[in-house]
Amino acid sequence: MCKRDLIIGLLIGTSALFLAGKAVAIERVTWVGARESGLSQAMAAVPGPFSVFNNQAFLTENTIPIVAISYRQPYFIPGYHECALSVVYPTNAAVFALGITQASIDAYKESTIGISIAKKLTARLSAGVLFNYFTLNFPESGSRKGCSIFDGGVSYKCSESLSVGLIVKNMVWSRIETFQYNLSFPLVIRGGASLYLTERILLATEGLFEQGFGTGIHLGTEVKLTENFTVRGGISTNPFQHSFGFGYEWRICQLDFAMVHHELLGYSPVISFSFRL
Repeated sequence: MCKRDLIIGLLIGTSALFLAGKAVAIERVTWVGARESGLSQAMAAVPGPFSVFNNQAFLTENTIPIVAISYRQPYFIPGYHECALSVVYPTNAAVFALGITQASIDAYKESTIGISIAKKLTARLSAGVLFNYFTLNFPESGSRKGCSIFDGGVSYKCSESLSVGLIVKNMVWSRIETFQYNLSFPLVIRGGASLYLTERILLATEGLFEQGFGTGIHLGTEVKLTENFTVRGGISTNPFQHSFGFGYEWRICQLDFAMVHHELLGYSPVISFSFRL
């Protein structure tokens, strides 16, 4: 049996366990954005074009419209992909964002579409919410089921170089029920800080609690080598993963790439592209 067959078997077996009865569902698309992945998703207090999926409060850091797309192929499995789209549109009253994700392997698909609203409450304090709708298709019957998911986050800018953030995901108990299946989404709490040691060196840290799975730590660093080129690296626990990547910015466009290594399943490439309108 080759490694790819083993990985596919593990994924299908895990999904079967979730669908066998009452279970906790895993949102498959959790590593969105190559910059974010390069920092090992230590994004609780780091703004970016994909803040709609991380901490919605940091959307207020965007002052111009941004469109960003992300693509990930977990563990190089043929036919298995995760993709995401983020559209951010700031106004005088608030910042609005659209976030769409999809994970699929063969005929099996998980998708989300969400609308986020973020607003500055004070000069230093911001808050944001995400109203998400999750759908899961059942290829054996050709049917779909969905449910609403609500996330929210806050951010506080302690100084020009130090920021902190807190996110609560799945804050309202959500589930998908059919005659055979009963899937619920775990409560996830993420909190962290980001610190610019200099204008070119960023340190990011995050602690995570996921109901039913325990706690984890994410650490990442980013170094801007030139005005256009940046390198990144990070580690995370539960499970242990390490990541590295780079970014290149040219005028209104930015291209980012990262590789994430799972301790058992191997490497996953992530590429993302964003541009400011």
